[in-house]
Amino acid sequence: MAETYPNRFMQHAAQTDRITNSMTLSILPTIWDRLAAGGYTRRYYFVDAPFLALWGTKYIEISKPFATFLTDCQTGNLPNVSFIDPKFLDEDTGTSADDHPHADIRDGEQFLNRIYNAIRTSPNWSSTVLVINYDEWGGFYDHVPPPIRLPVPSIKAAAGDLDGRIGFRVPCVIISPMARRGYVAKKRYDHTSVLKMIEWRFGLAPLTERDRDANNLAETLDFAHPHLASDAYTVPSGYVSPPCLSSGTAAEPEFDQLRDLASRLGFPKF
Repeated sequence: MAETYPNRFMQHAAQTDRITNSMTLSILPTIWDRLAAGGYTRRYYFVDAPFLALWGTKYIEISKPFATFLTDCQTGNLPNVSFIDPKFLDEDTGTSADDHPHADIRDGEQFLNRIYNAIRTSPNWSSTVLVINYDEWGGFYDHVPPPIRLPVPSIKAAAGDLDGRIGFRVPCVIISPMARRGYVAKKRYDHTSVLKMIEWRFGLAPLTERDRDANNLAETLDFAHPHLASDAYTVPSGYVSPPCLSSGTAAEPEFDQLRDLASRLGFPKF
């Protein structure tokens, strides 16, 4: 029940040290630390504003431009675990690709389709699970009250989350040869269920109580009956939106701050 950054911290760290879009650098342990300790390969791909810059230079070596992801797919060089972030900048002109107002949702669909096509045609396809997940719910109404999940990690409680309410529902799609066709999972999953799946797959210790007790997203997969065939879909090619007339106020100026921070830290250019 907070802004963009806290939800993204939950996705990387299974807790958050803030409940606002603060630019304070974090020292929270993350799934990237667990993977490194286990000797597994890892990579974070981004388009313009790398979220991992909020850990300073700690993850600069695993942070790569989106073009590198496309190359890694083509060459069969995907790491054990990858995260990919979309184009965040220029939300105020409607030319971002993150489905945030004022973005044109066709741009977001085109970005996702590039990821999907790159993975399904990759030599890594047969052993890959693609999870499309949103940080926030993307709307202005949900008839299901946000549930409570206890216990609340101590750092999260210290940041101001005292009731453990986990937020509105978000879309989540799983694409894989192991994904069940035409299947809708009925259990309650959250951002930390993605972490739980990674930890289960590679035998990693949980980060907090949240991912420890989360339902494992891998429960939705069918490993006994893989289905390698995949379909191509027609979506608008290229970024389709002309810039909107600027109101003079950026929709989410923190992403501009995040880009500037990344530049000062020496993250790769997009």
